[in-house]
Amino acid sequence: MVDKETTEFSRGSFKEKILRQLEENAAKQAETKFPDPEDFERPSRSDSEEPERKNEPRKVDLEPFKLPVFDFPAADENEEEPFVENENLPEEGDSLRQNLDGVVSEEIQSQDIPPQFSRSEPKVQDEKIEQEQFLEKKESEKMVKHQPSRRTNSPSKKTSLSKKNKNKNKNKKKKKVTAGKIIAVIVVLLVLVVGGTGWYGYNFVKSGIQPLDSKNATAKSINIPAGSSSKQIGEILQRQSIIKNGMVFQYYTKFKNYSEFKSGYYNLAPNMSLSTIASKLEEGGTEKPVAPTLGKILVPEGYTLTQIAKAVTVNSGSNEKNAKTPFSEADFMKTVQDPTFIAKMVKAYPKLFASLPTKDSGIKYQLEGYLFPATYDYTKSSTVESVIENMIQAANTQLTPYYDTIAQKNLTVNEVLSLAALVEKEANNDDDRRNVAGTFYNRMNAGMTLGSNLSILYAEGKLGEKTSLSEDANIDTNLDSPYNLYTNTGFGPGPVDSPSLSSIKAVLDPAQNDYFYFVADVTTGKVYFAKTLAEQNANVQKYVNDKISS
Repeated sequence: MVDKETTEFSRGSFKEKILRQLEENAAKQAETKFPDPEDFERPSRSDSEEPERKNEPRKVDLEPFKLPVFDFPAADENEEEPFVENENLPEEGDSLRQNLDGVVSEEIQSQDIPPQFSRSEPKVQDEKIEQEQFLEKKESEKMVKHQPSRRTNSPSKKTSLSKKNKNKNKNKKKKKVTAGKIIAVIVVLLVLVVGGTGWYGYNFVKSGIQPLDSKNATAKSINIPAGSSSKQIGEILQRQSIIKNGMVFQYYTKFKNYSEFKSGYYNLAPNMSLSTIASKLEEGGTEKPVAPTLGKILVPEGYTLTQIAKAVTVNSGSNEKNAKTPFSEADFMKTVQDPTFIAKMVKAYPKLFASLPTKDSGIKYQLEGYLFPATYDYTKSSTVESVIENMIQAANTQLTPYYDTIAQKNLTVNEVLSLAALVEKEANNDDDRRNVAGTFYNRMNAGMTLGSNLSILYAEGKLGEKTSLSEDANIDTNLDSPYNLYTNTGFGPGPVDSPSLSSIKAVLDPAQNDYFYFVADVTTGKVYFAKTLAEQNANVQKYVNDKISS
């Protein structure tokens, strides 16, 4: 038996020793003959003494021995060898040689080959055994590389890599979830900001378009310089507390295509809308300041003087309920009957009052019918006299184009106004007005009275007041009054109300018809005309008496 070194050695020295041993065995094999395995007897494990052997040499023809070539597996560059302190092999402390001998002995026992033989008696199978042992050793070394050290209990690289990958994946997922939440929050915030901005802008513009104070009708005199832009005008109006926001005015006028604003003085109030202000600026202002209006007085068509006296006390230009003017009903009635004031007006408007009836003519009020129905502004400096004069001036302005026509028809202004006042109350549209006026002319031309109930109601002080149908139908046709047009011929002493321009035109241009009678339906107001008295009585029974009794 050849003793081998039992000391520890490295992997490199192991390879060199294996190669050197194989070379020596090959050389000796060429010189010696292999013994017959049958000559050997396997020693008993219990006997310590070696049994006797029969060494009968025999010749063995061997083929030339070829040096085996070992293909050592290349180390995995990507794998790292686990760190082992002092480069020791497994913890049992056995040397590599001892492990190799153990493997060889186990292989021999499995093949029933005697484990002991001398160097001088090798066998061919030894080479195979050594090769197999070498390969098994390499496999065991490779397994050692992949197994974790028992001492350190550290995980393998694959395990650590997989855990790292899992951790990385988890971190990536967490980052993705966090990023998604952040993006969602940002989007929600952006939506809220955009929505809030839009809502604020909408309310801002909507509020800017509305009047600054819908209840404040107090006008101010505002000067707009020549060449002012819409932006500059908006700033002026905002500074003068006429509008809420000048910028809104600028963009509103551009959006609505308002342009060519004119310079001058304007009376503007906080209750005016932007469209109203823009329209006034397009119309143009005055060269000099005009007193701003405090309110308006509305005089409807067909009002009597007593009704107008009540109307002047109401400010119709205010949105407040029951808004009042600084004028009283008593002051108005006192002024319209003042001889000095009337003389002043006659002198100021001679054509209008050329046929004004005198006080002793039996008229009720001299100026009845001479105040034109319209809407009038009043200012801080307005008085009752100035308000009445404005109404007289308006009547003169409306009649000025017709003064020549009136003279050509051999009529007076008082006659035209008297007949127009009756037409105003008897008809509801222009066609009926012309037919009613033509019927009145037919009656007068035939020597008949006008036969109007309205004049009697006026004489009784009931015209313009709320009366029942029965009272209107059952008037006193025998009333002793110059306004009784059932007993008195002609136009009557004077107008009984303030007629509209349409009624005045109808009197100046009546319809040519054959009617002598007419009656209005007491429920609908529709006028029915008749040529004979029998037709008239039938219409009265049908459209008045029957409906009153029912």
